[in-house]
Amino acid sequence: MSSFLDTGGQLIELTRDECWEQLSSCEVGRVAWCGSGGPTVLPVNFVAAEGKIVFRTSPYSASARECDDLPVAFQVDGIDPVTRSGWSVLARGTAHLLYDGARAPSVGAAVDVWAGGRRALHVVIEPRKLTGRRLLPS
Repeated sequence: MSSFLDTGGQLIELTRDECWEQLSSCEVGRVAWCGSGGPTVLPVNFVAAEGKIVFRTSPYSASARECDDLPVAFQVDGIDPVTRSGWSVLARGTAHLLYDGARAPSVGAAVDVWAGGRRALHVVIEPRKLTGRRLLPS
């Protein structure tokens, strides 16, 4: 029988500050947009700070061709299969391409890109809506 304090499997909404805390604790997230080929989701290395999400790409990538000044979504999450718990943060906003690295937010230089090749183009997402949830251990 469950105790009065049993919260297993309960979903808790995260505050905006908690969402930013979770975003800034990760190195890999997923950017999503609707492009010419339909919905697209790609994993990217990123940095979240100064109220922005920044990742780097090449000027000829799909994200560079299809995201500039358009709506995107960005998601990060953490999952613990042992405790059946985790969290997820979803940012919705507009992506802007910065061809001039000098104009990129100072955090842009801190993006550690795992994929090979030159990734000189900064993509800056300015979230308009930031939501998150935590699933408590069951």
